[in-house]
Amino acid sequence: MLNNLEKIALSDLDKDKINDLAKCLFTLNNRKYGPIPGAYMVMCTKPGKEWCVAQLNADRAKPFILFEDKVFPSIGEAQKEAERIKKERGESAPRRCT
Repeated sequence: MLNNLEKIALSDLDKDKINDLAKCLFTLNNRKYGPIPGAYMVMCTKPGKEWCVAQLNADRAKPFILFEDKVFPSIGEAQKEAERIKKERGESAPRRCT
């Protein structure tokens, strides 16, 4: 199920490019569906005004999970929160196992 921020963000994106991204994320997540541990990002949700912390997700319907409770007025604050979440959960950057 998509939240309101995700619905808005996904509505303007090219479906073919979303599918390509999903394939890459699936591979990055060692051929598993779902949230990718350690793969956090910041997405601008209102140009120049609002940034949201998100987690990459290996799923064609939802390639990222936007955290509605993690919205900030600056990109710097959002980046700090993304790093804090990653550290708090003890996650490292994703690596593909071969």
